Amino acid sequence: MKKAFTMLELVFVIVVVGILAAIIIPNTRTNPVREGAVALLSHIRYAQHLAMVDDKFDAANPLWFRDRWQIRFSGSSYSIQSGNTFAVDPQNRAANLENIDLAEQYSSSVTFGGACATDEIISFDHLGRPILGESNTTAEAYVSGQLMTTDCNITLSDGSQNAVIQIRPETGYMSILP
Repeated sequence: MKKAFTMLELVFVIVVVGILAAIIIPNTRTNPVREGAVALLSHIRYAQHLAMVDDKFDAANPLWFRDRWQIRFSGSSYSIQSGNTFAVDPQNRAANLENIDLAEQYSSSVTFGGACATDEIISFDHLGRPILGESNTTAEAYVSGQLMTTDCNITLSDGSQNAVIQIRPETGYMSILP
């Protein structure tokens, strides 16, 4: 009695696997709005991470806080920067995270709601707390009302699908809402 597969059995298994793959693969659709939300969420977290690890405090410079890491939106594009320095893309060290266009890459428009409805700039302090508004022009490290006190909702939309990124106050915890 032989203990091996015959060529016919091997061909049969390959055909069955091929049929299953042909049925399953077309059902794995991509969602460009969700992909854009995941990419944007990852970049916001990266800006928060840079703010927590890159110590900007300088006792000799009374305006040290103007160089906080921030994500700055302009329409459907955004940049991550500290002062005039743009963040280096961690996936491509030769590129900066500057003018990333969500409309071009993911066919998504961006709208703001909640705490960041009027501000398109989100900065982070050394504890990772989100701060709203322009920090490059303020005269104090913490201006009254700049620390985020309610949720910030950033909505990406392509007209038929939406994805909402929520940033929580105080902790800066971020998630994509279902």
